[in-house]
Amino acid sequence: MALLRLDRAIYASQPRPLQHQVSGYLKAARPAPVEGEIYALIVPDSNLLSGARVAAEVYKLLEGRRYDTVVLIAPSHTGSFPRIHICSVDQYDTPLGTLLVDDRLRHELCDEDDDIFLDDSGHFHTEGIDVQLPYLQTMLDAFSIVPVVMGDESPAFCYELGRAIGEITYNQRPLVVASADVLGASDAHLAEFKACFETADVARLIANPKSKI
Repeated sequence: MALLRLDRAIYASQPRPLQHQVSGYLKAARPAPVEGEIYALIVPDSNLLSGARVAAEVYKLLEGRRYDTVVLIAPSHTGSFPRIHICSVDQYDTPLGTLLVDDRLRHELCDEDDDIFLDDSGHFHTEGIDVQLPYLQTMLDAFSIVPVVMGDESPAFCYELGRAIGEITYNQRPLVVASADVLGASDAHLAEFKACFETADVARLIANPKSKI
């Protein structure tokens, strides 16, 4: 029963206990060093504390780095829809404070592709984007965000969104944070994903369902 309760434990919703949780996991994190720039991260999508150790090891890599804008990408947790949605609010409130949404970049993203819209559907959920923000607020200073929810994670939409982000952030200092169901994937599937990712084998990554997380 104790293990079951631990598996179901979630992040705190109040500022002080949430900051204590996030800071504690970050302090304990010992990630392998990464040389060069970091342009993108893949992190657990769930708000379960069972993924906090993994999230902290990833976010600890941002220590001492600076970014102007963080583009956060998450699947929809409120049902699928055939579009990509960027939230319409000007600021995003979290228990650790308020973050400004980059209005210029989100409109440029919408202008880049007909499948990207300003819409709050799929946003403001306890999982996905909201899980990532306290870590970013703890590790980074002075950054804006662009929260993106994919109502459909088809290869076509992934290509469209990737191309659009690349176009509008050229010659800037952005960070892309993608949340995925890491906790729900088996060790074998994670290994397959890692192999495809490290060799940049996009076709195999998309075609082989075992590699998806």
